[in-house]
Amino acid sequence: MPPTGNSHRYRVRSVPTVELDYGRILSSKTAVPILQALGLDTIEKAMQTLPKGEVVRRAGNRTTYRVESEMGLLYVKVHRGVSLWRRCWPLGNTASGARTEWDAIGLLRRSGFDVPEPVAMGEASVLCGMPPYSFLITRAVEGPTLLEFLSKEWPTREGVSQAEMRKRVLRDISGMIRRFHASGFYHKDLYCMHLIVTKDERWGRPYIIDLQRVEQKHPPRHRWLVKDMAALLHSMPPTMTKQDRLRFLLRYLCKTKVDPEVRRWAAEIESKRVSMAMHVPLYP
Repeated sequence: MPPTGNSHRYRVRSVPTVELDYGRILSSKTAVPILQALGLDTIEKAMQTLPKGEVVRRAGNRTTYRVESEMGLLYVKVHRGVSLWRRCWPLGNTASGARTEWDAIGLLRRSGFDVPEPVAMGEASVLCGMPPYSFLITRAVEGPTLLEFLSKEWPTREGVSQAEMRKRVLRDISGMIRRFHASGFYHKDLYCMHLIVTKDERWGRPYIIDLQRVEQKHPPRHRWLVKDMAALLHSMPPTMTKQDRLRFLLRYLCKTKVDPEVRRWAAEIESKRVSMAMHVPLYP
């Protein structure tokens, strides 16, 4: 029998880009009029104005705005005031914050992961080191965070038991994170609030957001895999039981029962989780 699902609906759509302002801004072709309306089509205008939108987060030199536009709801993340030390330190990362996340989004999309659609990226000119100003625009992903989603009642479906739906959610999310790590990626801030659950016929479709710290290594460093898992499990709501956490870890490790490897991972994750619980966030 032919498959009942439509695989084309999950295929990542390409986003043709154009250069603006002598290559200092990359934009999707359809977004150029939107950038002009927002005053973000040149670096000079972008540095002199702020988006006319709601500030949703301030974290150090980053400010994120929620902006209504003809393309729908957008998020504009602005990086300002990068320290001279970070801009000029020769051994540091010289890519701007916006460029780093733009590249991560493109790499993850090509790898088949659900992430926000990129709209535009711009960065100021610099002779060497990190640009002092940059911005990234992405299309908003509509839906609750995984924390909000799991804090309510678990999803139900006619003809499927609640226990089976619970297993399905845990199986899908843990499988996604395993594939993410198996592809060499780690997030470094993989908390439940950085997964957005969109509507889908199965139970939901999680998107990974806030990708400015994502890296890809082959093989990935074990400590970062542990940190990702610890962050995710630490930020789960009380509706996630101890049995759920174990089932999640078993699925992630492709195991059916607890063995020495599972115990080792569980101990490392718990140790990291405890240290996270004692940590006071720099940017709440």
